[in-house]
Amino acid sequence: MAGMEATVEIERPVEDVFGFFLDLEHSIVRTDPAVESVVKTTAGPLGAGSTFRLRQRVLGRVRDQTMRVTAVEPNRRIDMDASFGPVQPRFTLTFEPTANGTRVTFRGESRPVGPFKLISPLMDSIGQRNWIRRLSLMKAALEGDAASGPRPVSRH
Repeated sequence: MAGMEATVEIERPVEDVFGFFLDLEHSIVRTDPAVESVVKTTAGPLGAGSTFRLRQRVLGRVRDQTMRVTAVEPNRRIDMDASFGPVQPRFTLTFEPTANGTRVTFRGESRPVGPFKLISPLMDSIGQRNWIRRLSLMKAALEGDAASGPRPVSRH
């Protein structure tokens, strides 16, 4: 597998979905129980160059991780990179209006560092599983349907 990809369709207008995904300090904590906090670490409006510190439980320990917004096209696209232990993922979220709401597509690369480069396909597979889960949780939060556990539309 080359890279990661996951797609979900959310029954909400693109403006609502995009705004929810861009509100990283609230949306991530609200939808991912492993994340304890997300704090914006740069001043000014959210956009390209904004950085965030995540506190997340990983293998029983709380770790600080970083994310940086690299580009934003309102209601269309968010580009980010991050540093999560042995991986430095780069990814894009795209938002497309559909007849029933919004299609959100995640595409990225795990970009492991050091000796972990040798298992890049495994790291991509783990990252893709995490994003399939994350998109499902975002869908549930936006549609107010957490009890039924909605699934992403497709997995590549």
